Parts: sequence; structure tokens; C-alpha cells
Amino acid sequence: MADELSAELAELSNTSQIELRPFTDADYPALADFLTRLHPAEPKAAEAMRRFDAGRGEHHARVLAWNGHILLGMAETERSRQFTQPGWYGLHVHAADPELRAVLERSGTETLRPLNPGILHTSVSENWPEFGWLTARGWREHERMWLSRLDLSTFEPEKFRAKLSRPQAAGIEVRTLTELGWDGLDEAGSEAMQRRLYTLTIELLSDVPTTDPISPWPFEVWRERVLGHPDFTPDGPLIAVQGSDWVGLTELYLPRPEAPGTLHQGLTGVRRAWRGRGAAWALKLAAAERAKARGWQSVRTGNHTVNREMLGINAGMGFVRWPARVVLIRECEA
Repeated sequence: MADELSAELAELSNTSQIELRPFTDADYPALADFLTRLHPAEPKAAEAMRRFDAGRGEHHARVLAWNGHILLGMAETERSRQFTQPGWYGLHVHAADPELRAVLERSGTETLRPLNPGILHTSVSENWPEFGWLTARGWREHERMWLSRLDLSTFEPEKFRAKLSRPQAAGIEVRTLTELGWDGLDEAGSEAMQRRLYTLTIELLSDVPTTDPISPWPFEVWRERVLGHPDFTPDGPLIAVQGSDWVGLTELYLPRPEAPGTLHQGLTGVRRAWRGRGAAWALKLAAAERAKARGWQSVRTGNHTVNREMLGINAGMGFVRWPARVVLIRECEA
């Protein structure tokens, strides 16, 4: 699709006047449509983009390249939630035409210059044309993540019953927050249970194998961004319990508008003292079985390439890898 779009827009990009304009709220539909056409394997929905932008706390800006009413490209700059090191800023360029990408890259760099950026980062799929274009311009790989998808129509839970013998022997069970007593006040639950979920989440995040240490959000920020998100439901997170102890969790979020039949699975982890007893398998299998029972079509997740244990569980369950998502970085020129 990117090649077809390049051919379709090449003449417009090379022979017509391109106008760069700041992004406005009215541009969400056009931007979502453009990004979906450019990369159809990762469709975008205007409302989902709008919701995510509403939760941003620091610098964020977009510049769009137009030929009349036709959108040809975008440069996006941000202070990312993920990369919080001093001086790190995101610069994301999307356009079918390489010459226009260069124009947008320069525009984004100029937008960031007053902020004194030191390192620029971006994220692309390894099979996108942007990947080769960026690496040829001096961007280098910083980290890599496998995205993968489980087709629930072919997932057969009964084939994995043997994987549950160890957690069952250890007295480990999988429960939803509702089953554990989430009181449902404004669908937020009591603060005591919120803080218990937060504490478990932060402990597990600290052990996720990543290139950079994860900087946890303060409780109030986490509550707003996670519990307050429209995709959150108390029946989403699954908690592995042993007696009164919470020993692990997996996060399930409602399907996003751009992929209505696909659940997104976030963090899956088990506390160190409880590893080696099959709790991770119990969580992953319970999540897939519940998703299948509720009529969802697939489950999608992402794991850093160094997270070999979770990648092994995913492969064993039948998750199919997509092209890797790669973070590229480069120094910002003075």
C-alpha cells in the first residue's frame, strides 16, 4: 500500500505547491485516514488519537503537509511517556515521498530546537519504507520489540490444560478485580484496591527486560491515565492470587476503534518470589480463554526482544509475530 500511495502522491509532491500547516482538532479524521492508507496493517481511528493526545502532559506538536485539501505527510514532535531521559524528544515523520520526508524532518527539528534536545527518537516498523530511509540518514537502532497476534478462532484452550498443573499445585488462581472485591464506585474502585493494583504494576514493570529502565508514573498520574482510560474495565486486568497474596497480573484492554475485534494485552508479569510455578502461563491462558469466550477475534501484544521467557510462552500458545517495531535514535545537530 505504501508503494501504491507513493506513486499516487509523487506527482502531487513534486509538481505542486506544498503547504506546511500546524495541526488542528479538525484534522484528526484526515490524519487518521492518511496514516491508515500509508500503513494499513496498523490502522488509526480519529477518536482514539484524540483520546491519547488528551492525556499528554508535556510538549507535543504536529505539522501537516497539504496540497490543497490533500494530506501528504506529517511531522510529529513530543516529550514521550516512554523515554523520559533528560534531553530526549520524539520526532516522527510520515510521508510516502522521500523528499517530503526530508522537509518534514527539518520542520520537526526546528520545532524542537528551542527545547534544546540532545537525542531524538522515533518508532517505525522494520518493513516500512521509513525504516531504510531513516537508517540511511544516520538514525541507529536503540531497541526492538516484537508485536504478535493470537487468532482466537484457532486457539484451543483444552490443549494447554497440562500447563496449569504447576500453578494449581501451588494454589495459584486467576481472578478479575471484580471477583476480588473491586467496589465499582464510578468504575474506579476503592483507593485501597487502586493502590494495591498500582503497587503490583510498578513492581512488575521494574523487572521488564528493556533497553532503558522504566520510569513509573506517580500514583495520581497512573490512576488518571490507566483507570480513567475508556478502554479500562475492572474485568480487564487478571490477577494471579495465592490465598490473600497478589502474585502476578496480565492487562487486557477493550478493543480499540481501529481494531474492533482485537483485545490489546499489556503488561504480563509475576513477582520474583512466585516465579517458576507456572503463574505466567496461567495468566496468559486465562486471558485468551476469557477473550475467546466473549467473542473477540484476536489478542495482540508486544514484547521486547530480550524478554525471552514471555516470547516463549507466546510462541507456545500460537501467537504469530509481525514485523518488529524498532526504536531509532540520533543526536540532534546543534
